[in-house]
Amino acid sequence: MHTLLRIDSSIRIQDSYSRRMGDYFVSQWTLKHSNGTILERDMARAMLPHLSQNTVNGFFDDSIFSEELSLSDELIEELYQSSEILITCPMYNYGIPSSLKAYFDLIVRTKKTFTADSGIKGLLHHKKAHIISVMGGVHSVPGGMNPLEIHVTSILNHLGITDISYFPLEGTAFPQDLSEKTKSVETLICKHLN
Repeated sequence: MHTLLRIDSSIRIQDSYSRRMGDYFVSQWTLKHSNGTILERDMARAMLPHLSQNTVNGFFDDSIFSEELSLSDELIEELYQSSEILITCPMYNYGIPSSLKAYFDLIVRTKKTFTADSGIKGLLHHKKAHIISVMGGVHSVPGGMNPLEIHVTSILNHLGITDISYFPLEGTAFPQDLSEKTKSVETLICKHLN
């Protein structure tokens, strides 16, 4: 059974390019996996708390309990349930949204998603990840990744996820050729999923 965990991080509920590309990805993924399950985690509809000292203490001390730790366990369980992960990520002030950073801070946990007994070893093996990154400008190095992809990839690798596909939509601040750029990303998604 295929399960896709979709993580949206745009603050825009409407008129979001990353959400629109995410919707397109899900529609194509569903065609391929008609019996698949989709889990959704939307950072704008259910904001996550930022790390606190008590939460971090609880990462290393099983006697501590809090709502944040319970939420962290819930988020990690969603990752284990999924076979594929879709992350839609717009660029805000040259980085990932703070809501996505809060998500990562709650799921990167020793003995839960990685171990550090003899070097860092991720525990989320055999999962595929897909990153849809959206930027108003053009930030990719020719033939390389853009800053969002680099950041998210580093975290996913830390968790043991190395099978990652990228679907960047850059230059959304320049509407004259945006339709063509969007179609290009949709074509890339179709080729990848078929």
